[in-house]
Amino acid sequence: MVGVGGRSGGIVAGCHTCRRRRVKCDETHPACKRCAKAKIICEGYARDLKFVDEKGRAQKRVQIKRQAYLQAVQAEDKQIKAERRSKSRESSDGELGPVEKTLSLAGFRDKVQLSFTIHNLFKGWRLFVPWMMRGYRGTDDCTTTQSVQALSAVYFGRMHNDRKIFDLGMISYCNALRLLGSDLKDNKAAFSVSAVTNVLALVIFEMMACSQGGMIQHLGGVQKIILARGPERHQTLPDLHVLENARLGMVHGYMEKKKRCFLEEPQWCTVPWIKHPEEKTLFSLITDRKCHMSGLLEDMEALRTGKLASPSDIQTLCQEVCTQLHELYTWRAAWEAEYPNCCWTVPVDDPKFPYSTALYFNTMSRAVELGHYNTILSLLCRMGRILMGPDFSSTVPAISIPIVRTNPWLLLPGDPKTIQDVGTEFLRLVPYILGEHTSGGYFQVMFPLRATFEVFPPGSDEWNYCQRTFNEIADDGGFEVARRMMPNGLAGRMLQDQENFT
Repeated sequence: MVGVGGRSGGIVAGCHTCRRRRVKCDETHPACKRCAKAKIICEGYARDLKFVDEKGRAQKRVQIKRQAYLQAVQAEDKQIKAERRSKSRESSDGELGPVEKTLSLAGFRDKVQLSFTIHNLFKGWRLFVPWMMRGYRGTDDCTTTQSVQALSAVYFGRMHNDRKIFDLGMISYCNALRLLGSDLKDNKAAFSVSAVTNVLALVIFEMMACSQGGMIQHLGGVQKIILARGPERHQTLPDLHVLENARLGMVHGYMEKKKRCFLEEPQWCTVPWIKHPEEKTLFSLITDRKCHMSGLLEDMEALRTGKLASPSDIQTLCQEVCTQLHELYTWRAAWEAEYPNCCWTVPVDDPKFPYSTALYFNTMSRAVELGHYNTILSLLCRMGRILMGPDFSSTVPAISIPIVRTNPWLLLPGDPKTIQDVGTEFLRLVPYILGEHTSGGYFQVMFPLRATFEVFPPGSDEWNYCQRTFNEIADDGGFEVARRMMPNGLAGRMLQDQENFT
């Protein structure tokens, strides 16, 4: 049921007399002054409602607009071709054609921003760009188009300090949210891989727009969609690739909330790779290990708050930490055997860097894999110290694991090491990741840096370096959310312990 003409929201658009005369009504009640001034009877504002089937009209309007749009495009295309032919003739005569001073680049803005984002934001690291772009149609009613335009405009606006373009990204973001809401009500669209990549685009949008709460909320959306799809729906490509690239973001969200993640369940670590076992790489396997960390963080928080207090609970938790350490060291041994001599040292002249040398690798993948390994190892060592006290040994779970040292600059599982030694190894590879791979490196280093930050005492050289790196990620990489990832005392710590940094 709709009104006949008029404005939305119940606001009357003039009296009947003025509307019939097609003049602007001043809408004075009970009778308008315009009618009184014209010395005619004002027929008032009462309006009848009637049922109208708008479908036919809407289709006709769309058809008219589409036809007008196509005619405009064709006319513009003819004009451009005519101008090119004219310039070509002028050039052949040895003369330069006049330069149009009022040429507008507005029509190319979206393409420029998108190209800039694809070639810079994820430079050096394959994310989900190829699959995200599959649903891109370049139309206002396309969810993928609006999601990608929102991300590319905000990124471009931040990197070029252009508030106008940044604000256009916010408009596309609102459109993307509206369209995404409609998609999720449709069973087919809700279970498509595009639904996952669209929300992933909004996650990174929030990281650029400085909204950690929005980022966590959208990560929760990704988690719900993937959980609803089930592991079987991710067995084919590119669904498997999207899952693989989404897993780290999801598990990082669970770790921040200290909540157990469904991704640690055996079917989620095996079923998606059944048809493509070759995709289960060492990077995928270290992600499997990280998927168990959120559950351990939840248990440690329950222990701290008294929800877990019985000796059997503590014993079970101690065994789980040692089991995860053994699995992690097994992965590290396989990594050492698979990638011998992949790491070396490079002198660093930067006085702000806390060490004289940095660790460099033959590929970024090796550095990222080792960074995730260091993050997990640091958390497990801290948990072991909390649960078992100073007698805890991080090397005992490695005794039965054979390993041959091929990268002499790296710590092996059996090497004596403190928690700070683990953090140091990660910080020494940060210059390589950030220096060689810009935004792709910024994206990969944020969460490991977040965990490493906690193992060094405030005011130390390492602690200050972490802070400066977070600010660099925000200023040079565009990830404004990095400023909010720095722990604010114990309240912001993923793991609250009593180590006193010894």
